[in-house]
Amino acid sequence: MTIWSSPLYAAKTPAGTGHGFNQISQHLHAVVALGASAGLGDAINFGYIPANAVVQGITLKAQSQLDSGGGSAALTFDVGVPGTLQLFMAATAAVGHNGASFDTTLTTAGKLYKNTSGAQQLVIGTVHQGANTPVAGNLELELTYFVEDTPGSPA
Repeated sequence: MTIWSSPLYAAKTPAGTGHGFNQISQHLHAVVALGASAGLGDAINFGYIPANAVVQGITLKAQSQLDSGGGSAALTFDVGVPGTLQLFMAATAAVGHNGASFDTTLTTAGKLYKNTSGAQQLVIGTVHQGANTPVAGNLELELTYFVEDTPGSPA
């Protein structure tokens, strides 16, 4: 298994807390360069969402073709958090085939998911099914969320 990481993750950039901006939309935006060797089970570290983040939407986009297998293209991705890898997106086949492509389908469990862990939480992608003919390229994630203040927290 290979682990691919966004510059945001690699730089250990902390999650935006939205502190003082109760329930105003925030965004986790990350771009990860995937090599042509990306395969089944590989992990993709996008970045973090803060404690009390409530997820509103997702976009996963391949900036170019990642599986040049034509009609037999098989590449699929999951997006979630450690322990629940398909929380936000499950085996999407809409990304990485036929050039630039995207998917905005948020799973039922991921809609209004709240990070109640008390700490920032890693958003991770995984290669659910490897490409038949893998091609190097960029995978981009945009996750929209707001942060709910907890009672008694300073504004």
